[in-house]
Amino acid sequence: MENFYQFGALISAITFSSAGIFIKKINTRNFFSIPFYEGLFSIIIILIIIGLLNNWQEILSDNSSFIIINFIIAASLSSTGTMIYIFSLSKTSIGIALTVCAAVNVLTASSYDYVINSISFDIFFFFGASLIIISIFILNIKSFLIKSKINSLGVFGAILTGFLWGSAVFFNDKALIESNIFTASIIRSLTAMVVMFTTSIIISKKINIIDDFKLYKLFLITVILLFLSNIIWFVSLEYTTGSLTTIFGSSAPIFGIILGYIFLNEKIGKVELLSIIVAICGIAVMISL
Repeated sequence: MENFYQFGALISAITFSSAGIFIKKINTRNFFSIPFYEGLFSIIIILIIIGLLNNWQEILSDNSSFIIINFIIAASLSSTGTMIYIFSLSKTSIGIALTVCAAVNVLTASSYDYVINSISFDIFFFFGASLIIISIFILNIKSFLIKSKINSLGVFGAILTGFLWGSAVFFNDKALIESNIFTASIIRSLTAMVVMFTTSIIISKKINIIDDFKLYKLFLITVILLFLSNIIWFVSLEYTTGSLTTIFGSSAPIFGIILGYIFLNEKIGKVELLSIIVAICGIAVMISL
């Protein structure tokens, strides 16, 4: 059964990568609109689901202030990490930022599991996790070979992002022990909306929605995919460890290559093919644990 929930983390990575395909098609430069409206959409859908299940009493009674605070901390860390990641991308190449962030994210989540949650890892865990991280490095190796693309401030931002996201995993995992994915999703969405709205005011970047109907449909598909990705990710986290969920989530760039090839006619070169093979091997090792 645990393998099933591990696959859930992979499905979350795939849906997240799929959302990236539609974001690329929309070609929006407003980084706040999509997360903001995804949060609003998530809250509406979750409330509808709770209403249909008539689960209000259980959700309201099972969540103490301690649990809610942990969810808020997790959502705040995650949203702040997203803002820093956007800043990091403005200073250094996406390949470097993505690789450094993924490595630190996995290392942080695994450290929390080992030090605080007393979860031990065997050699196969390290081997599988290493293969997935190496696959991301292979994918972006060209960025590391061009010194002009390496910016110390951008790299530091990627490191900080990875740490914040890994810490968010820990607090979410901690709160889910006594709570549920509905509460987690609502608090995540509300917090993200507040952070995005506040940041947009500070930097004078208006949150808007797409006017063109064709782009509007792509926009709607994007927020639906992001919603599904987050819900499935919470389900996986609830039944597996934070380190496992984080590692599988880090494979999203690899699925992005495959989906880009299928839907955007993007070419897969030898480097991309090698990274896919290495990532699949890593995933296979992790699932077999």
